[in-house]
Amino acid sequence: MKLFLSVFFAVCFLTTSSWAQWTQVNNNLGSLNVTGLARIGTTIYAGTSDKGLFISADNGASWSAYADNASLPSLAINGLEGDPLTALGISIYTQNGFAILQSTLAVLPVQTLPNKDITLYRQYSGPTRRLVGTKNSGLYYTDDDVNWIEATGIPAGPTKNIRGIMSDDANTLIIGGTENGAGMSTDRGSSWTDANAGLSGDAMKINSMFAFFALTANGIYYTSLTAFTGWNPVVSTGDYRACTADITTMQYYFFGKDVATSANLTTSQIGSITLGGISGGAVTSAVLYGNYIFVGTETGGVFRAQLSALTDVTERNEALKTFSLSQNYPNPFNPSTTIEFGVPFAGNVSITVYNVLGKEVATLVNKELPAGNHAVNFDASTLTSGIYFYRLKVGNFVETKRMMLLK
Repeated sequence: MKLFLSVFFAVCFLTTSSWAQWTQVNNNLGSLNVTGLARIGTTIYAGTSDKGLFISADNGASWSAYADNASLPSLAINGLEGDPLTALGISIYTQNGFAILQSTLAVLPVQTLPNKDITLYRQYSGPTRRLVGTKNSGLYYTDDDVNWIEATGIPAGPTKNIRGIMSDDANTLIIGGTENGAGMSTDRGSSWTDANAGLSGDAMKINSMFAFFALTANGIYYTSLTAFTGWNPVVSTGDYRACTADITTMQYYFFGKDVATSANLTTSQIGSITLGGISGGAVTSAVLYGNYIFVGTETGGVFRAQLSALTDVTERNEALKTFSLSQNYPNPFNPSTTIEFGVPFAGNVSITVYNVLGKEVATLVNKELPAGNHAVNFDASTLTSGIYFYRLKVGNFVETKRMMLLK
């Protein structure tokens, strides 16, 4: 993945994304102080710093207070975090603990570490370990859900403010972001060492992390999740706070204080996103749903724009007419599945498989093929259950689809 990202950002070129005017969508939103956005199914959730959760089931046209707000540990929400792939649940981080909300259940308050100002939660298996980050007390971990131990060495600064965590495998490497720089752990979060190579000045103020990106007070940086060798800049200016992504197309959207940037890992484009129509301080959060992107702001509530207004979308879709990449079958599968594809002319064809973090796990095809329809078998017997992506690349054409391995 390190090589893949390095190649991507070495050859990327700049574009300007021409967005339709952003529209404020605050009808019945009980607070304009939005700290988090997430989605479960067709419902969008907005977390606020003072009034709890609000929901919209009509693409932001109207909002209502969440009926189970009384079950939250606190109505003062620090942020929301959801699964961008399945959209089946979200974690709710508050000033008095955190809660988990799933698609078929009400709010489930998590009683561990009450009275802590929570910023993040991670759960790892093999064996189970839970990590909790806080705004003013550092990072904690537990293996038995009874005894919580503060991790040592993470460079959180005097306020011990934990801003984000990303990992490829909790048994090998975890990278944590704080307001005082980054740290890494190879013992599942128990102890940490410095991981600041490539960061300096305001870039040490990490606001959040997403996938393999660190969003800082001085730009966006990326790093490998297999072996840390330093941070590399994507954009070296701007105060960035939030990110959302369409993982199937490798399209990322970054927002912050008067700045916004898009990056696509398949088309090698980095673009500037205009923010016309947005008011109310910095963008704190973002989420995708359908053909819309939603952002939450410090004091202006929620704003919405259409993804179809991006100039490169039309250009990319035109190329799809000349190639075909079918949905794998069966899907879900265990342990093997078939992928069919078609190419209109002879050329070098590549089909690769990635996990949800963008790490390449298999190369199925990488050779010259004649024009016509083809099929390839993917044997995932050595992989764990989960979501994977397969990508067809022929010349400048790239298409990606999602598949699910269930063992």
